[in-house]
Amino acid sequence: MSDSTALATTEMQTAIMQERAAETERNAFDFIPQRIKMPSGGLQVFTLSDGDTMKPFTGIIAVSQKSRAYWPDRETQGLPPLCSSPDGLDGWFADEPDADQVAAAARAYAPHTMIDSIHDHKGPFSCARCPLSAWGSGDGRGQACKSLRRLLVLVDGWSMPALLTLPPTSVKVFDQYASGRASKGSAYFAVRTKFELEQKRNPAGINFSVVKLAYVEDLGDEDMGMVFAIREQFAELVRSLDISADEYTTDNPPF
Repeated sequence: MSDSTALATTEMQTAIMQERAAETERNAFDFIPQRIKMPSGGLQVFTLSDGDTMKPFTGIIAVSQKSRAYWPDRETQGLPPLCSSPDGLDGWFADEPDADQVAAAARAYAPHTMIDSIHDHKGPFSCARCPLSAWGSGDGRGQACKSLRRLLVLVDGWSMPALLTLPPTSVKVFDQYASGRASKGSAYFAVRTKFELEQKRNPAGINFSVVKLAYVEDLGDEDMGMVFAIREQFAELVRSLDISADEYTTDNPPF
């Protein structure tokens, strides 16, 4: 592909993105990103919300957002979290809490401080002051309320961004990667990144997968222009999109 053709393609993608943004503003539809999910059981392929699998890939992390989610049972049971915080700052009870989840939360070792008022007061609750975010409140040394990283990723070859939620076992991997980019005067969203999976095993002998991130290259001006457009259009979506059950796998605790 010639430089002129590549530039024309980039300009066309940008034009399409701008028109999609304008269409969304005209209330054509609410964009719901494709979800890239971490595998269970230590598998070495990502899964997509449409059921397809995905091998290691490269792409651009356009947006990162700290988030939290609390399931009172060890398993999510296919239910959304009882309490969650898409922005990582303030938690909210589910609009229609499951009765079994409420009962499990009430008898938990470290119960939610507002569990008795769940039907009267939905939030917000400060995550920083919540006992469920304390280490040791969950199984072993973990946190009962899980710390997550939601990444909006523009996968190479895709025209629209996807959402990848990292579980607690992969949070440190991303934080170290993003910190490394910052220490070099760059940013996680200013580079192309390779996404892989690494299998690990906890002391109980259970295999689980951890994301592996590697720097590929710095982005050029055209790609950076696209990233800025994506950040402007979708950053608020990542901070407000409800957390679902399939964003957290329960078979990969490290302890």
